Amino acid sequence: MRPGAVVTRLLLGLTLTALASCAGISHSACAFFPDDDACARPPISADGSGAEIASAHYLADNGNAAYVQRFEALLAQSRIDALDRTNGTGRFGRDWRDIHNDRFQASYRALERLSKPLDGTELPPVSDKPGDGHFTGRWRMSRQTLYLDAAARPSAPKTFSFSGLQARSVEIMLRQAGRQPVDIGGSCDGPLAISASGRSRLIAKGAVFQLSLPAAASLFPSEALTRCDLTVSSSLAPARTPLTILREEAADPWIAALDSRYDRCPVPDPAGLEELDRAFYAGRWLSQTCALPLERPTLLRKSRDGFNAKVEALLGNTLPDSAFDKADPGLPLDFSNAPKLRLIYLSSLEFKADFSGRIMERLIRHHAALGTKVRILVTDVLEREKDDALLHRLAAEFPNVQVQEYRWQADHGAPFDEQFSQLHKTHHIKMLATLAEEPGRSRVIVGGRNIHDGFLFHSPVDLTRYPELQQYGKTDGFSLNYYSNWSDFDIEIDDQATVETLAAHLSTVWLRDADTNLSRPFAIPVRSGGHPQGVARHFISVPYEDGHALENYFVELIDTAEHRIEIVNPYLNLTPSLARAFDRALARGVRIDIVGRIDLKGDIGGRFLTALNKLFVEKYGDLVNIREFKAPDLVLHSKIMMIDQRLVTISSVNLNNRSFFHDSENGMVVLDPAFYRRMKPIYDDYLAHSQPVATNVSIGWVYRLLFSNAWVRQAF
Repeated sequence: MRPGAVVTRLLLGLTLTALASCAGISHSACAFFPDDDACARPPISADGSGAEIASAHYLADNGNAAYVQRFEALLAQSRIDALDRTNGTGRFGRDWRDIHNDRFQASYRALERLSKPLDGTELPPVSDKPGDGHFTGRWRMSRQTLYLDAAARPSAPKTFSFSGLQARSVEIMLRQAGRQPVDIGGSCDGPLAISASGRSRLIAKGAVFQLSLPAAASLFPSEALTRCDLTVSSSLAPARTPLTILREEAADPWIAALDSRYDRCPVPDPAGLEELDRAFYAGRWLSQTCALPLERPTLLRKSRDGFNAKVEALLGNTLPDSAFDKADPGLPLDFSNAPKLRLIYLSSLEFKADFSGRIMERLIRHHAALGTKVRILVTDVLEREKDDALLHRLAAEFPNVQVQEYRWQADHGAPFDEQFSQLHKTHHIKMLATLAEEPGRSRVIVGGRNIHDGFLFHSPVDLTRYPELQQYGKTDGFSLNYYSNWSDFDIEIDDQATVETLAAHLSTVWLRDADTNLSRPFAIPVRSGGHPQGVARHFISVPYEDGHALENYFVELIDTAEHRIEIVNPYLNLTPSLARAFDRALARGVRIDIVGRIDLKGDIGGRFLTALNKLFVEKYGDLVNIREFKAPDLVLHSKIMMIDQRLVTISSVNLNNRSFFHDSENGMVVLDPAFYRRMKPIYDDYLAHSQPVATNVSIGWVYRLLFSNAWVRQAF
């Protein structure tokens, strides 16, 4: 090992040691209720040896044989990866045959047979009818958080729903949103286990129980439990507030149908199709929707338009320019035209307690008070104390608002680079989906923007009147108080069927396995003798659980290019496979144009990212037309790729190792020359605000040494 690598690993090892000491031990309802039907086999994360997955029929068929076969292949590969990490086999060095354990070898061989279909990047279509299906097989660990706040005043009865859909075990974690003790108690219509302060107890059906926070506590409902009638009180609010806990799949058939949905996608005969068309319609291991119609989506280039699209989806109106000019998060909001919503999905890298976050919180609060189900996904590591307080108070006041804070944990005994990656793996899926009861009022927005003032204002606005909100400073480095003004791009779709499809697709992430973050596939390809239908597909990537399927997809798209690839992307740290695809395209005579932002000063870790971009310029500056986005005080953040004036991707995907190896991502891929023509002026506007990049870049020796280590480059 080179000296530079030794020093780097020693420094990072101190952080990992501290992180490991904080890791908790997960529990399972099956430890308390082993006779439940759901406990006949353990959830995927508890099958450490892989023996359960390796045995036949881990998942019940229930008429979904083709779907189950695909899903079991992914589950088998997940267990192989876990075994490899634990034993140092496979890509971690050792041959698995050198592990002299009969059970290990038998399981490994069986898992390899089950996962064999993953050897190809594409899925062959099966004989079945196009349309949607519903999968309810049990495989995952379900873990949800119920936030309680002692300062919350008694109000109308509240309802919290937990999902046991597809779950072999359910855990409801109880967490304080404030600092004062909270008492909760009542009874349930089925057996319940409670784990608190290191002790566990069983509560019989109908028996009354009581417990107090701040002690860390979890509820484990049995399979028979569908309802708990509880009350919540504290010294600050001694009058007891009613709280009902419901099993969601029993209480709300509509959401259960949405959450269990999968699609069977018609795949046209590839004979006679151009390579780009074939790649677009092909079934693959990447989680994708079927090809969808795309009439005339709204293109959101300007920052205020991007934020106002979210506001209008929730409020029914946009904010005037004066509201942004004053930047008062307490401004009056008129809800008289607000849509009546059944479900709100908001997925973002981060949800900041600033002007943007406060406005979004107020809009969500309105719908939550009317009973709308709200699901919010963010990244735990990027949420600061004020951000947490904003969301936790909202969820405590309205338990129909549920918050998932993503954090990935490496397996015990995992190699060093795997342990290190838990410091920076993030949830990077960007989507707002609002499903309305009234026709024509549902919306879905996909792209690159987060809930952060940097996507709205050129410089930090004065929020000192609001001590509960974040007052940003100008920073450059690894501070989580970072602020830049980002130029980004989103797309908005108002077709009801498309909105429902993308929401159902995101449900596969919401209902992922809580321990491994593995998500089930959303679609399978089926044979179709007809002409191609639909021009847009949505994808979701979880690269460490789907075999880097997004990387394979982007490589294949680049390999189909015949004439020109146009890219807008600020992060240019290609994976080795993407670099080889670039090289092949250049060798074929394909022109590659890139509008980037080489100098990323102001972004989190900006100096490191700038050095990586310069390494890209050093390699490709004389081969690729690279231009630097130079709008004043703006950092490019858009992620657009266009191929041969026919295919367009709009996504959260950066052209770096993080997006293809570490972070969950999503985006829209559109195969339509007419849509390209709509996007071309957007691309030209980026060009107009850019200038050619000089190829004689200067890169400090420290950065060259640091990024000469492949595992370090993979972290960025």
